[in-house]
Amino acid sequence: MEIFSRGAVLRWMESSKITAVAWCYNNLIIGNDAGELYAFQAAAVESPVESQIYKFSKVSNRRIARICPLEPKEWILVLNADGDLYVLDAFFKGHATMLCKRVTAVGRRLAEVSYDAAAKNGPLNALVNLNQFCIGTDNRLYLYSAEDQVEQQRAITVDGVVHSVSWFKGVIVVGTKEAYYLLDAEGTVCHELCSNLQMDEKDVGAPALTTACVDGDVMVVCQNIGIFYSTETLNLSKKNTIQWRNRLEALGCAPPYVIGITVDRLVEVYGVRDQLLYQTIDQTNATIVHYMPDRSCVLTATPNVVTVMKPKSYHQCLTDCIERKDIRQAMHLADVYFAADDPMRPVETKVAHTVAGWVRFADVNFPLAFQHFTLGDVDIVHLISFWNHYAELKVPDSYVRNQQVPAILRKFIPKASGISQYVVKRFNELKDVLPENTTVAKLLEMANVSFAAFLLKHFNPKTFLNRSGEPLDDFNQALVATVEKTNLLLLAECDDPKCSIIINRPREETFLDPDACGRHLLQMNKSEVFAKLLIKQERYREAMDIMAKYIRDEVGEVATEDVTLEIKSVCCELASCLNMLIENSHNEYTDSNTNVKPEEEIRDILNTYLPVLLSSYPNAALDVLTKNHAMIPFSTDQIVSMIDAYAQKVGSRIAGGYCTSNIAMRIKYLEDLVITKKHGTVHENTLLAKHYINELILHGKTKSAKDGVTAIKKTLLELLESNNNFDMVELEPLLAKLNFVETKVLVHSMFNRHEDALRTLFDWEESGDRTKRCEAYCMCFGDVAAVYSAVEKETPFKRYFSNFDYWMRRANEWPLTGHHIYNINTSDTSIDRLLLRLLNIIVEHSQRDEGCITVVRDLLAKYIPLCTHSSVLNASSIVELIPDTWNFALFADVFTQLQLKALHEQRTMAMKRGLTRSLHSQTAKNLYKLTCVPPITIDASSTCSICQEPIKLGMSIAIPPPSQSDATQQQGGKQPMLMHEQCAKNVHDK
Repeated sequence: MEIFSRGAVLRWMESSKITAVAWCYNNLIIGNDAGELYAFQAAAVESPVESQIYKFSKVSNRRIARICPLEPKEWILVLNADGDLYVLDAFFKGHATMLCKRVTAVGRRLAEVSYDAAAKNGPLNALVNLNQFCIGTDNRLYLYSAEDQVEQQRAITVDGVVHSVSWFKGVIVVGTKEAYYLLDAEGTVCHELCSNLQMDEKDVGAPALTTACVDGDVMVVCQNIGIFYSTETLNLSKKNTIQWRNRLEALGCAPPYVIGITVDRLVEVYGVRDQLLYQTIDQTNATIVHYMPDRSCVLTATPNVVTVMKPKSYHQCLTDCIERKDIRQAMHLADVYFAADDPMRPVETKVAHTVAGWVRFADVNFPLAFQHFTLGDVDIVHLISFWNHYAELKVPDSYVRNQQVPAILRKFIPKASGISQYVVKRFNELKDVLPENTTVAKLLEMANVSFAAFLLKHFNPKTFLNRSGEPLDDFNQALVATVEKTNLLLLAECDDPKCSIIINRPREETFLDPDACGRHLLQMNKSEVFAKLLIKQERYREAMDIMAKYIRDEVGEVATEDVTLEIKSVCCELASCLNMLIENSHNEYTDSNTNVKPEEEIRDILNTYLPVLLSSYPNAALDVLTKNHAMIPFSTDQIVSMIDAYAQKVGSRIAGGYCTSNIAMRIKYLEDLVITKKHGTVHENTLLAKHYINELILHGKTKSAKDGVTAIKKTLLELLESNNNFDMVELEPLLAKLNFVETKVLVHSMFNRHEDALRTLFDWEESGDRTKRCEAYCMCFGDVAAVYSAVEKETPFKRYFSNFDYWMRRANEWPLTGHHIYNINTSDTSIDRLLLRLLNIIVEHSQRDEGCITVVRDLLAKYIPLCTHSSVLNASSIVELIPDTWNFALFADVFTQLQLKALHEQRTMAMKRGLTRSLHSQTAKNLYKLTCVPPITIDASSTCSICQEPIKLGMSIAIPPPSQSDATQQQGGKQPMLMHEQCAKNVHDK
């Protein structure tokens, strides 16, 4: 990368040889080997001078070794080969004055331009000269001020001969043959930075070199390695070191670059901030160098020619990178030219990204282009002009496009034209370098998708509104509206669901015109998006008309099973709109200013749009019919009739497709209403149960529909057990036709015919589990304590078949657990009465099965905890239960346990009665002691215990309440204290 350009500014034709060079006050000054100075006037440092026109001054008889201008003061310092330092007027007025002898180094004091965070223009990476300088000699460093006159400020002792010096800000870095030192301007601090001992033969004779750099750093060269030190921390900087290729003979800074000249006269240019090599320049014949950090350039000279090396500006380098398509380097340039806290760095970084984005845009690499635009500051007015077929924006003549981009970089911004024409043009120009499968359609789609995502993220109305607290002018409002409209249409064209983000923006944050967008959306066949936009504007009837037409056009009059997700989405949107209108109907909402009552309007709307949903996507229709069932002005029978009329023909829920869609849709509607939404009344509950029963009657024996029949049967049982809101008079004969044991048991339980239910269960199958099934039934329907049932809401009481496995596990438990939850009472569903009925049924079957005797004994042994004194299941009832033909010895253990339990209960009750009587007696005694007070006698000898005056008849008296001890003493006959009522009040007030 070529950073510096070279140009000859003077060709010296005299016999003397150039030995020093400098530039100040628009004069190029050279010194020769005869001790003479010549000044040539020049408009700029890179401008060639006229060698015949000059000023002359004789300074010394010895060769001029160095010229150091003291600009902005009108002096220059001249050092000859003997180390004599002279001060001379910059315009050669008067004679030179010797300042010091045996000078080995001279350095100006430099500083960085300061700026605040709010500055609009940062520094140009140039260091500024202050009116101070220092000179080094053997073991001494002298500091001078150059204000009104050159005056010495102080002298600082240094260990060794000063070979180089850099005075940067308030820190002085001195290089000697042995080491580098860091001093402060007061001479109070002296800190050795590093040793400069030459360890390698190739480093022998290498001079000590230092220079000030940007970012408050200075560089020293040690063993041919450039090391950065911070003047802020007085320690190593965070920057990396620089390994110079060969031994350095000169070192200086042309911000933001550090420049070293090697022994083989090669100029190496490194970036200070990234420590990367940017350029190598061959200066074989140049023996003289003069660094100008305040102007970021370098003067070099041979004995006969003076050359200037001047770097390109940041924007020139950026232009070069863009022309080479080196986008990576273009992005990196801002890090090279601007400090981290420079306010211009983010500004210029955005400019770089903007220009890079336009370059990628021209390469039809749209995703990468908009990534750069995201990080840049692209002119949205110019960018949106490529999509002006969506919305034409009238740009005022005073508007300057791409004002953020410098003029030198605007050539990379393509002229605005229609995006389709632009893509076609660039495709024809670049088709040889584009991938083989690239087409114009793909590129155009990529451009639209990228631009839509870019607008959605970075150019929403809130962004414009937050830029300033003032209201937007007409042009900015039109711009926001154009951006919104273009964004919405692009997202809709790309079928991107994020278009709902634009549609659902609050009204105060949008400038979108629905009608203007609608025309484009209808042309694009995106009527469903237009409908959503109208819904947001509360134009519901228009929106629903558009959605209904879209559904009819896409689905057709005869619906098929294949309904796309897009159509389903539109159907759901239409259903949502209907739900909202139904919910708002009680607020007397109407879509137009008519005299139609809300109920009539809702009826008309549902009659218009429900058939569309039923014939295309019934699930959406069911959502409308069930969500607001109480508000719909239709009865359930009317809704069922509507389903029969419009439901599409789809496969049945039971394998085999045995039923048409109207039956399936009826069931689905009633299921959503009754089971899912819990909105069913007795009529709806009964109707759903009837449909289940009819399905089971018609297809219960169909082998191909076995799985479906099992599912319906299970659902019917759960439905019947979930609540009691059924017309059982109507359902009972239908359930009887099923001839299912489960339904028989369920009907018996619902009519409280529990003995019949138990008998049916016991006779169901001749298996070992039939007793456990009956036990489970007794535990399910047994009365439980009210408190327990309220706490254990999830316990499945009264729901036998719905939780059959749970109750079977409970029945198989041994010994019996949780019996305390059951409430023993006189009702028919008390668990002891249910168990007694079960025992009677088993005893009846014992005539055919002798194993029933063992079953009865085991049941009695298990349920002994329930045989309390108030239970019907006690020793007497058991004796009556057992037939005379049974062997009583088999029940000996049972009766023993019953006797022990009865004895335990009697003793427990006796102890409770005794404790109760004792507690009652103790309470009565304490109450008597507290309330029993003897009579109070007042006679002529009675006196007030406060004032000692007699208490006469008729006076109001006060008696303080007795304490426990006083009450005990009063029972012994002691007279209580008496006092006048007024005396008692006085005592109380005190």
